Amino acid sequence: MKRIKKILLEDEAVTANYKNASDFKYMKSLRFNLNILNAWPGNKIEGNQSKYQILINFGVFLTSLICLCGSLHYMKINWNILSFYELGHMYIVLLMTVVEMSRIFLTLPQSTKYMNVGEVFLTKMHLIYFKDVSEYAKKTYRKINKISELYSLFLTVQMFVGMILFNVIPMWTNYSSGKFKERILHNSTYEHALYLSLPPLKIYTHIDAYVFAALLYCFMSYACSIAFCMLDLLLSLMIFNLWGHFKILLHDLKTFPLPSTEVVSTMNASVFTKMYSEEESKIIFQKLKQCIDYHRLISDFTDNISAAFGPMLFVYYVFHQVSGCLLLFECSQMTAEALMRYLPLSVILFQQLIQLSVIFELIGSTSEKLKDAVYGVPWQYMDTKNRRIVTIFLYYVQEPIHVKALGVINVGVTTMATILKTSLSYFTVLRSM
Repeated sequence: MKRIKKILLEDEAVTANYKNASDFKYMKSLRFNLNILNAWPGNKIEGNQSKYQILINFGVFLTSLICLCGSLHYMKINWNILSFYELGHMYIVLLMTVVEMSRIFLTLPQSTKYMNVGEVFLTKMHLIYFKDVSEYAKKTYRKINKISELYSLFLTVQMFVGMILFNVIPMWTNYSSGKFKERILHNSTYEHALYLSLPPLKIYTHIDAYVFAALLYCFMSYACSIAFCMLDLLLSLMIFNLWGHFKILLHDLKTFPLPSTEVVSTMNASVFTKMYSEEESKIIFQKLKQCIDYHRLISDFTDNISAAFGPMLFVYYVFHQVSGCLLLFECSQMTAEALMRYLPLSVILFQQLIQLSVIFELIGSTSEKLKDAVYGVPWQYMDTKNRRIVTIFLYYVQEPIHVKALGVINVGVTTMATILKTSLSYFTVLRSM
């Protein structure tokens, strides 16, 4: 209980004097999991990169390819005897395998866009490198870091629970029906988490082959879970920190200093206005330049995220569009076995879609406030030069900043709502068949 309280209440950003983003415990956990796929973008800067590490990517990709081909072959030879629900299970596995393979491919060490944006996040854009800029920046850094820590813990626990249930339920079904009492089954077959055709292994009737297949499926499930959840977690951490950057920029704009001395200017000998002094105008020029450079830094990083993760997000949205109705369909059997097997998976995947979309919406909604914040700076007290700078800045912040899938689709709540509505519609069609 004390350990749980420590995790939930202790602020690592306050108690630990970390200098790098990768020093945090939740980042170390993420690094451990992503290294299973050789997908940790910080290996190069940490000096852990080896030319032989590509073999990890090759091995994981090969097991995914075996899963894909084995599933297709199993469906081909058993097409006439598979029930509608069993076909639904097969399609879900196939779709998840395709998504996993696409993510493995997009995170290869040769994928410069992914590696570069990851390195920039770990060495430059994490809020730990901005905490000393101002008191508000330090406060924002602590808040975002705590959110990141709790979200990482929640998603990691959820991932392992879902993965364990997906693999253990078929094992429990085999055990409860007494199938483990015999080394060779004659009148029945073993149930599996995945259904593959793996000749010449007799994984459905021989206990030795079954154990090998079960261990292989556990590794496949773990690799697939990492490809789904941990890459989503890395992306979410980037978005959390982007959100923090926007909040700091908004605060800087809202707390722009007013002129301290009154310089009188006349127009038709009737209008008197406060103006910045010549010395203050130089300071205001520097502050405007800092805000514009900061906005450009944030905007460029967002564009790099879109370039690196855009294809992955597009495939992810297509996957949810198709698999959502199938998962609901499997859960609609309403048996204890089906619910224990598919409900956690459905909850995790739908929750991932909702969480990721809401997190991305934070960027769009927060960046939309920038135009009002820029217009709200005391430009009326500035000289002509600084007013022109404010005008140019105002022009560039008119369009809210969004992360885009393939540079086309805005990742956010609107797209998520469309996918959920379509999934429910397709589910209704499947139930009526």
